[in-house]
Amino acid sequence: MNGKRIVMVILAIAPLLALLAVYHELPDMVPLQWGTDGVSRYGKKWELIPFAGMNVLIGVLMPLCAKIDPKRKNYARFSETYDTLTLTIMVFMAVIIGITLVETLQPGTLPVVRLVNGLVGLLLILVGNKMPKVKRNFFTGVKTPWALSSDTVWNKTQRLGGQAFFFGGLAILVCAFFVPLHWMGEVVLAVVILVCILPTVMSYVWYQKEWKEFEKHSE
Repeated sequence: MNGKRIVMVILAIAPLLALLAVYHELPDMVPLQWGTDGVSRYGKKWELIPFAGMNVLIGVLMPLCAKIDPKRKNYARFSETYDTLTLTIMVFMAVIIGITLVETLQPGTLPVVRLVNGLVGLLLILVGNKMPKVKRNFFTGVKTPWALSSDTVWNKTQRLGGQAFFFGGLAILVCAFFVPLHWMGEVVLAVVILVCILPTVMSYVWYQKEWKEFEKHSE
Protein backbone atom coordinates (compact mmCIF):
# COMPACT_ATOMS: atom_id res chain seq x y z
CA MET A 1 0.00 0.00 0.00
CA ASN A 2 1.12 3.57 -0.65
CA GLY A 3 1.45 6.15 2.10
CA LYS A 4 -2.09 7.49 1.72
CA ARG A 5 -3.62 4.03 2.01
CA ILE A 6 -1.66 3.36 5.19
CA VAL A 7 -2.90 6.64 6.68
CA MET A 8 -6.46 5.67 5.68
CA VAL A 9 -6.16 2.41 7.59
CA ILE A 10 -4.90 4.30 10.64
CA LEU A 11 -7.71 6.85 10.38
CA ALA A 12 -10.28 4.08 9.96
CA ILE A 13 -9.48 2.54 13.35
CA ALA A 14 -8.16 5.54 15.32
CA PRO A 15 -11.58 7.03 16.26
CA LEU A 16 -12.81 3.66 17.52
CA LEU A 17 -9.62 3.09 19.50
CA ALA A 18 -9.85 6.58 21.00
CA LEU A 19 -13.47 5.99 21.99
CA LEU A 20 -12.72 2.61 23.53
CA ALA A 21 -9.78 4.07 25.45
CA VAL A 22 -12.01 6.54 27.31
CA TYR A 23 -15.33 4.68 27.13
CA HIS A 24 -15.36 3.75 30.83
CA GLU A 25 -14.83 7.42 31.75
CA LEU A 26 -17.78 8.68 29.72
CA PRO A 27 -21.08 9.47 31.47
CA ASP A 28 -24.10 7.39 30.56
CA MET A 29 -25.59 10.32 28.63
CA VAL A 30 -23.30 12.17 26.24
CA PRO A 31 -23.77 15.21 23.94
CA LEU A 32 -24.46 14.17 20.34
CA GLN A 33 -25.58 17.42 18.74
CA TRP A 34 -24.88 21.08 19.41
CA GLY A 35 -27.11 24.02 18.60
CA THR A 36 -26.10 27.68 18.56
CA ASP A 37 -27.31 27.95 22.19
CA GLY A 38 -25.43 24.86 23.42
CA VAL A 39 -26.06 21.11 23.46
CA SER A 40 -29.30 20.33 21.65
CA ARG A 41 -29.40 16.54 22.06
CA TYR A 42 -27.98 14.00 24.45
CA GLY A 43 -27.92 10.26 23.89
CA LYS A 44 -26.62 7.02 25.35
CA LYS A 45 -22.86 6.74 25.16
CA TRP A 46 -23.09 3.56 23.07
CA GLU A 47 -24.47 5.76 20.26
CA LEU A 48 -20.95 7.11 19.82
CA ILE A 49 -19.76 3.68 18.66
CA PRO A 50 -21.40 3.71 15.18
CA PHE A 51 -20.40 7.38 14.88
CA ALA A 52 -16.77 6.51 15.62
CA GLY A 53 -17.05 3.59 13.20
CA MET A 54 -17.99 5.81 10.25
CA ASN A 55 -14.38 5.94 9.08
CA VAL A 56 -14.31 2.15 8.81
CA LEU A 57 -17.39 2.35 6.59
CA ILE A 58 -15.86 5.16 4.51
CA GLY A 59 -12.62 3.20 4.17
CA VAL A 60 -14.55 0.23 2.82
CA LEU A 61 -17.16 1.97 0.67
CA MET A 62 -14.92 4.43 -1.17
CA PRO A 63 -12.67 1.73 -2.74
CA LEU A 64 -15.76 -0.45 -3.33
CA CYS A 65 -17.56 2.34 -5.19
CA ALA A 66 -14.55 2.74 -7.47
CA LYS A 67 -14.73 -0.97 -8.34
CA ILE A 68 -18.47 -1.21 -9.02
CA ASP A 69 -18.87 2.12 -10.84
CA PRO A 70 -19.92 1.55 -14.49
CA LYS A 71 -17.23 4.10 -15.36
CA ARG A 72 -14.61 2.48 -13.14
CA LYS A 73 -11.95 2.75 -15.86
CA ASN A 74 -11.98 6.52 -15.38
CA TYR A 75 -10.82 6.18 -11.78
CA ALA A 76 -7.31 5.37 -12.98
CA ARG A 77 -7.22 8.91 -14.39
CA PHE A 78 -7.84 10.54 -11.01
CA SER A 79 -6.87 7.85 -8.48
CA GLU A 80 -4.57 10.18 -6.54
CA THR A 81 -7.33 12.80 -6.30
CA TYR A 82 -9.84 10.13 -5.23
CA ASP A 83 -7.51 8.93 -2.47
CA THR A 84 -6.95 12.52 -1.33
CA LEU A 85 -10.70 13.17 -1.16
CA THR A 86 -11.22 9.97 0.82
CA LEU A 87 -8.42 10.91 3.18
CA THR A 88 -9.80 14.42 3.63
CA ILE A 89 -13.24 13.12 4.61
CA MET A 90 -11.72 10.61 7.04
CA VAL A 91 -9.59 13.30 8.70
CA PHE A 92 -12.70 15.47 9.05
CA MET A 93 -14.64 12.65 10.72
CA ALA A 94 -11.75 11.80 13.04
CA VAL A 95 -11.48 15.43 14.18
CA ILE A 96 -15.24 15.59 14.80
CA ILE A 97 -14.98 12.47 16.99
CA GLY A 98 -12.10 14.08 18.85
CA ILE A 99 -14.12 17.25 19.48
CA THR A 100 -17.05 15.16 20.74
CA LEU A 101 -14.89 13.23 23.18
CA VAL A 102 -13.16 16.35 24.50
CA GLU A 103 -16.47 18.11 25.08
CA THR A 104 -17.96 15.02 26.71
CA LEU A 105 -15.08 14.64 29.17
CA GLN A 106 -14.42 18.36 29.69
CA PRO A 107 -17.54 20.37 28.77
CA GLY A 108 -16.94 23.95 27.70
CA THR A 109 -13.35 23.38 26.62
CA LEU A 110 -14.00 24.10 22.94
CA PRO A 111 -16.26 26.53 21.03
CA VAL A 112 -17.94 23.58 19.32
CA VAL A 113 -20.38 25.38 17.00
CA ARG A 114 -17.79 27.78 15.61
CA LEU A 115 -15.13 25.08 15.40
CA VAL A 116 -17.34 22.57 13.57
CA ASN A 117 -18.61 25.18 11.11
CA GLY A 118 -15.04 26.26 10.49
CA LEU A 119 -14.11 22.65 9.78
CA VAL A 120 -17.05 22.34 7.37
CA GLY A 121 -15.79 25.42 5.54
CA LEU A 122 -12.28 24.00 5.41
CA LEU A 123 -13.64 20.68 4.11
CA LEU A 124 -15.48 22.45 1.28
CA ILE A 125 -12.32 24.40 0.39
CA LEU A 126 -10.24 21.23 0.17
CA VAL A 127 -12.89 19.30 -1.78
CA GLY A 128 -13.45 22.24 -4.12
CA ASN A 129 -9.73 22.44 -4.83
CA LYS A 130 -9.71 18.81 -6.00
CA MET A 131 -13.08 18.66 -7.75
CA PRO A 132 -11.90 19.89 -11.20
CA LYS A 133 -9.56 16.89 -11.38
CA VAL A 134 -12.38 14.36 -10.95
CA LYS A 135 -13.26 12.48 -14.13
CA ARG A 136 -16.70 11.30 -15.13
CA ASN A 137 -18.13 8.77 -12.65
CA PHE A 138 -21.29 8.00 -10.69
CA PHE A 139 -20.05 8.47 -7.11
CA THR A 140 -17.78 11.53 -6.85
CA GLY A 141 -18.21 15.15 -7.88
CA VAL A 142 -21.32 17.02 -9.05
CA LYS A 143 -23.17 14.04 -10.55
CA THR A 144 -26.18 15.52 -12.30
CA PRO A 145 -27.62 13.52 -15.23
CA TRP A 146 -26.66 16.40 -17.52
CA ALA A 147 -23.05 16.42 -16.31
CA LEU A 148 -22.86 12.67 -16.85
CA SER A 149 -24.04 13.07 -20.46
CA SER A 150 -20.61 14.04 -21.80
CA ASP A 151 -17.03 14.77 -20.78
CA THR A 152 -17.42 18.38 -21.93
CA VAL A 153 -20.39 19.12 -19.68
CA TRP A 154 -18.84 17.08 -16.86
CA ASN A 155 -15.57 19.02 -16.93
CA LYS A 156 -17.32 22.40 -17.02
CA THR A 157 -19.59 21.36 -14.14
CA GLN A 158 -16.71 20.13 -11.97
CA ARG A 159 -14.70 23.30 -12.59
CA LEU A 160 -17.64 25.48 -11.58
CA GLY A 161 -18.49 23.15 -8.70
CA GLY A 162 -14.91 23.33 -7.49
CA GLN A 163 -14.97 27.13 -7.56
CA ALA A 164 -18.35 27.20 -5.80
CA PHE A 165 -17.18 24.78 -3.10
CA PHE A 166 -13.91 26.68 -2.63
CA PHE A 167 -15.40 30.15 -2.25
CA GLY A 168 -18.45 28.82 -0.39
CA GLY A 169 -16.15 27.04 2.03
CA LEU A 170 -14.07 30.19 2.42
CA ALA A 171 -17.22 32.17 3.22
CA ILE A 172 -18.30 29.60 5.83
CA LEU A 173 -14.81 29.55 7.34
CA VAL A 174 -14.83 33.32 7.77
CA CYS A 175 -18.42 33.35 9.05
CA ALA A 176 -17.61 30.62 11.58
CA PHE A 177 -15.48 33.05 13.53
CA PHE A 178 -17.15 36.42 12.87
CA VAL A 179 -20.89 35.90 12.37
CA PRO A 180 -23.05 35.97 15.54
CA LEU A 181 -23.96 32.46 16.66
CA HIS A 182 -27.72 33.01 16.34
CA TRP A 183 -27.24 33.69 12.60
CA MET A 184 -24.77 30.90 11.98
CA GLY A 185 -27.23 28.18 10.93
CA GLU A 186 -29.03 30.38 8.40
CA VAL A 187 -25.81 31.70 6.88
CA VAL A 188 -24.23 28.25 6.49
CA LEU A 189 -27.46 26.80 5.06
CA ALA A 190 -27.74 29.63 2.51
CA VAL A 191 -24.14 29.15 1.37
CA VAL A 192 -24.53 25.37 1.05
CA ILE A 193 -27.75 25.72 -0.96
CA LEU A 194 -26.11 28.23 -3.32
CA VAL A 195 -23.02 26.03 -3.72
CA CYS A 196 -25.20 23.05 -4.69
CA ILE A 197 -27.69 24.85 -6.92
CA LEU A 198 -25.22 26.83 -9.06
CA PRO A 199 -23.33 23.91 -10.70
CA THR A 200 -26.56 21.88 -10.93
CA VAL A 201 -28.35 24.59 -12.91
CA MET A 202 -25.35 25.34 -15.10
CA SER A 203 -24.83 21.66 -15.93
CA TYR A 204 -28.36 21.66 -17.36
CA VAL A 205 -27.67 24.88 -19.30
CA TRP A 206 -24.45 23.47 -20.77
CA TYR A 207 -26.17 20.18 -21.61
CA GLN A 208 -28.96 21.99 -23.47
CA LYS A 209 -26.42 24.08 -25.38
CA GLU A 210 -24.41 21.00 -26.36
CA TRP A 211 -27.53 19.10 -27.39
CA LYS A 212 -28.76 21.98 -29.57
CA GLU A 213 -25.37 22.17 -31.28
CA PHE A 214 -25.47 18.40 -31.87
CA GLU A 215 -28.96 18.63 -33.41
CA LYS A 216 -27.85 21.54 -35.58
CA HIS A 217 -24.87 19.67 -36.99
CA SER A 218 -26.85 16.45 -37.51
CA GLU A 219 -29.47 18.10 -39.70
